[in-house]
Amino acid sequence: MFCFTAGISASTTVIGYRGHSVQIRCPYDSGYETNMKYLCRGECSTLPWGNKDIPVKSGSTAKDQRFSLKDDTAARVFTVTITDLRPEDKGQYWCGIQRSLPLTDVYTEILLLRLL
Repeated sequence: MFCFTAGISASTTVIGYRGHSVQIRCPYDSGYETNMKYLCRGECSTLPWGNKDIPVKSGSTAKDQRFSLKDDTAARVFTVTITDLRPEDKGQYWCGIQRSLPLTDVYTEILLLRLL
């Protein structure tokens, strides 16, 4: 399990299979229940004005309908589901929690590996 106490915390690996679904669990510390959560793909800038590829975030429609996000505030974990996995889905992702300036967002690295 990982903690969101600083800007970036430990990473985890998730295995997915082409055409199937995968769930990415992103636990977080108390105090972040009302913050916006999101999944960022690839290099994710820690700067608020930096470039970010965000396929899904809480409170809005996903850019790609294969992605969905559910936040269980009682358990303090948000879960991102990716359906119909494709080869291009493999790679680096980040579970992100938005914080107000001057604080940077909180990230946990996720490596999605796709097996045939």
